[in-house]
Amino acid sequence: MRPEVKAALRRWREVIAGGALTGLLLWWTFAAYGAVFWVALAFTLISAGFVLAAVQRARFATTGGGFGAVEVDEGVVSYFTPQGGGQAEIAALTSVMLLPEGDGKAAWLLDAPGQMPLRIPLDAFGADRLFDVFVALDGIETERMLRQIRQAPDSPVVIWRKRTARLH
Repeated sequence: MRPEVKAALRRWREVIAGGALTGLLLWWTFAAYGAVFWVALAFTLISAGFVLAAVQRARFATTGGGFGAVEVDEGVVSYFTPQGGGQAEIAALTSVMLLPEGDGKAAWLLDAPGQMPLRIPLDAFGADRLFDVFVALDGIETERMLRQIRQAPDSPVVIWRKRTARLH
């Protein structure tokens, strides 16, 4: 199998598996009657929701091969390179930006008070783990984020900024 086909199958494997399961549940739904029909329909709808989430995750993932490695563990995003890297606490994040890097490449910039801004290339090894971090941020627009990734911005783009509580 060609490496690019293998990579595409790996990237979209959750979507393929979820689609197959949803298809099986849909067949079960139309073959059932009574209470079993309603249970099968509920499972089909839940499965379809998981497939939609898997599509977003696959759209977020990059081919990798970039500089450095990303790790997400116990509420901390870590980025490692031979020259250093850094860490950012997820709960302390105040903004997430997408920075142009030239040649159609981009990088994430994670900002938290009291910490150096953390710059992570989109194609760093393990950068796809950031999807779960980003979708958990309060108020992030996932579809907008995915569009910005595909467009390769030519100027910095604010993807998410923490809402500040206003006192009345």
